[in-house]
Amino acid sequence: MKIDSISMFRHLVFALLVCSVFSLKGQTLYALKIDRNIRLEAQGITARYQPRLVMGVDQALEFQSTVARFLVKKRAVEQDENLSPKAKYVLLKRLSSRETSEMADVLESYRWQEYMRIKAQIQPIPEPLDLKENLVVQE
Repeated sequence: MKIDSISMFRHLVFALLVCSVFSLKGQTLYALKIDRNIRLEAQGITARYQPRLVMGVDQALEFQSTVARFLVKKRAVEQDENLSPKAKYVLLKRLSSRETSEMADVLESYRWQEYMRIKAQIQPIPEPLDLKENLVVQE
């Protein structure tokens, strides 16, 4: 009985160790994608929101981190040559929507409402030229 519990404990510890190593490796790889240019752009975007949202230091850093994570995803979509302009636009809209949703966890309700109101001015998503042509009904 005692040997079984020790063996089971070893397996549990090993499983937790493996999970934590993979988790740390995933976070490290993701962190490497946030390069200096992304960080600077995220700082600039945060600075543009700051006068309207008046965030504290910790909140601004969390805001900036969230912006940086989504900038990485945005760059990946923009640089994917396999996507059509319309598909890129749709994916960028979804990313923007997810970013807005995550900001609800970063900002208080009244700041989040202001963020949603001004986001299109600060972080616009340009429509591809051929998207408007696809929306016209032809007979």
